[in-house]
Amino acid sequence: MTHQVVNLETLTEILPIVYAADVIQPVIIMGMTGGGKSQFCKTVMRTLYAESKGVTADDVGFITERMAGRDAVEFSGASLPFKGDDGSLAMQSTKPPLILAIERLGTQYTMVLLDELMQANADTLKVTADMLDPDEHSIAGWPLPKGTIIVATGNRTKDKSGANRLLSHLTDRVAMFELEFSIDAWAAWAYDNGVHPIVVECAKAYEEQGFFATSVPAEDRQYCSPRSVVRASSHMTAFFKMQGSNATLGHAIRALVSANIGDGATTMLFKYAEIRDEVPTEAQIQSDPEGSLLPDQTGHQMIAGGVAIASAVDGQSVSQAFAYICRLRPDLQISMNVRLLRIAGSNGWTPNNPLINQFLVKYHDLVALGVA
Repeated sequence: MTHQVVNLETLTEILPIVYAADVIQPVIIMGMTGGGKSQFCKTVMRTLYAESKGVTADDVGFITERMAGRDAVEFSGASLPFKGDDGSLAMQSTKPPLILAIERLGTQYTMVLLDELMQANADTLKVTADMLDPDEHSIAGWPLPKGTIIVATGNRTKDKSGANRLLSHLTDRVAMFELEFSIDAWAAWAYDNGVHPIVVECAKAYEEQGFFATSVPAEDRQYCSPRSVVRASSHMTAFFKMQGSNATLGHAIRALVSANIGDGATTMLFKYAEIRDEVPTEAQIQSDPEGSLLPDQTGHQMIAGGVAIASAVDGQSVSQAFAYICRLRPDLQISMNVRLLRIAGSNGWTPNNPLINQFLVKYHDLVALGVA
């Protein structure tokens, strides 16, 4: 099954349109494990819904229902027998626990997150059908309180997390998006949320070398995801707090980090930490591309070039990054500037640098074909 693939920036632009509709359609966000889907719902989606109603995020109640391993009756409520007016025996469901929880919040607006929806069993998914139908907006025959909206997250079947395909009669009730990871969006979030700068810088510098896993590995081993790297960062922060900011990263902290993000990403991270003082930062490259630090070793120059590429966020910064990369070894100048200009082109950034025009004329075929 193919879903609409979007990054966080695009999804952030889509949601205000969803919330402006007279009937708000539930949104399901799919993606690999540890990709930040639930956190996005709790923060960005909640804030955008609040803004659409003219209130603050704190004014929007938030309930998380973890769907994996749950029985259908936990959502629908128990069915109890009762005697009708004509004396006949009938069954009636008690008020569902979720509705009771929403009522206890006492907020005018509420967002309910059905977390790990694709891990729910078939009977539980059937109970959620009317919750996910914007016209029904109910559960087990009980209407959801006014001002309540439903969002859901889930993994893909290829993520090997026990996820199943969503039942076909549910897919046409919701808007489904598959989340495409964006290193820039993650880095902005990471800086704002205390992720160690070495970790963020390394993730950006080694993006194309596969610092973050793009899929769950076939074998049983640790891998680097946005969630696992935050855990590793907290251990790095604790280590430097205990040992001092200039402490040598030894075997113990390496083993602990690797236990979170795997050997490959750990090797990249520790290599970057070792040479961090020998390569310029993004800010240094952008402020002085002609005079900022230029390492001698080829390996260090490759990392410096990666930092330069990571520093590009618009036309002006592309020009600055290009100027710095032009100081690298000739072969690196070509390969890295091709990468830089392909990124600029895909994002619609227009640099203003005559040297870039000359480069494009000379290496047009490489830029067009993406050979780097």
